[in-house]
Amino acid sequence: MNNYLWNKKNVDLLPDEIAPWKLPRDKHATISVLTHTMQELQTVDDYLSRCEREFEIEYLKLLHNTTEQAWKVAMDKLNAQFNKRKRNVVLECLQVGGNKEFWDSFPNEYEIGGYFKKCYSFAVDKIGYLGTDKNIICAVIITEPNRRNLFVYYLPITPKWQAKIMSKEKNDYGTLLQLTDENGEPLYREKENFDSPLLCRTEFWKQRGGTTSFFDLQEDFYNKVSEKYGAVRGKSISPFRSTCLEQKKRFGRYEDDKYDFIPDFDDLPYRY
Repeated sequence: MNNYLWNKKNVDLLPDEIAPWKLPRDKHATISVLTHTMQELQTVDDYLSRCEREFEIEYLKLLHNTTEQAWKVAMDKLNAQFNKRKRNVVLECLQVGGNKEFWDSFPNEYEIGGYFKKCYSFAVDKIGYLGTDKNIICAVIITEPNRRNLFVYYLPITPKWQAKIMSKEKNDYGTLLQLTDENGEPLYREKENFDSPLLCRTEFWKQRGGTTSFFDLQEDFYNKVSEKYGAVRGKSISPFRSTCLEQKKRFGRYEDDKYDFIPDFDDLPYRY
């Protein structure tokens, strides 16, 4: 039996106590990033095709031809570079959603549509190529019976990135080794090319904060969009040393506090 159902049936409550699952929930708006390799682009076509048949769907930017064809057109128009590898991420999707309490707070569908359009403007500003929609191949609102989402499909293209500095030494396979400094740290050089930008998910997010880029995305979305619609910001459950400046202020963080250091991990199965 499902543990959640078992707990609901077997929990002991005081006479005047309200069951936790009956308490009103906060309104939450969500934003997340999905990734797709070249081999997975067909799944996007299949998903959109099924949604068009079964659910209510509205395009804010229409997908022309198949996902793979639209991807190739965007690559050509931007004259983008791409280091082709089998499992490389070639397409990302910014997914915006929310819980039932959040959607129920809107007076009508028209207002929800206006909210999603503001989310799309936020997306263009945040992940669009130089603040444009040139790297966005599709943006669609999908309303299902139990949920609704905005999906913004885009190529993670950046005109600035870090390139390895190679030494003259080679490994046993004849491949050049990366140059390192006196401490053994790998060396990089900054590159910039607006005429031929790079499609690279890692470098794309490095330009948007690196290790804190996804925290920054969520915090920025909350401050600029969802907070204005009454959404409540969820608490971070990740190590605080990786949080962004806004989160540090909200959680009352300070320099050299205990969250700046992750404790050593003990992977021994038993301790004697």
